[in-house]
Amino acid sequence: MKKYSVFNSFLMVALVFIFAKNTIGNAKADDLFGGESFFSESTSNSGDNTIWKSDGSLVIIKGAEESGYVIKDGEIEYFVVPKNDGSNTFIYDDGLTICNSNGCY
Repeated sequence: MKKYSVFNSFLMVALVFIFAKNTIGNAKADDLFGGESFFSESTSNSGDNTIWKSDGSLVIIKGAEESGYVIKDGEIEYFVVPKNDGSNTFIYDDGLTICNSNGCY
């Protein structure tokens, strides 16, 4: 009886290792942030952008001329440049901020 339990244990461990090796080998996931480095692309020319803050929260920017990361006094912050045509730029941070050529509110 002991022979079979040792053999079954060895067989189960071998199967788990083979399954894990095949799973890891077949995983072809994209990079989480889409590039070589988290800060490899400093700005976005698109009107829509998502930016991760240092506390882990996400900032969503819609309709901006330009937006991206900047290092200020050793801290990583984000910046947003509204469009010059007077259209609204929406920044969803802790709350909604709407900016246009007249200012932000």
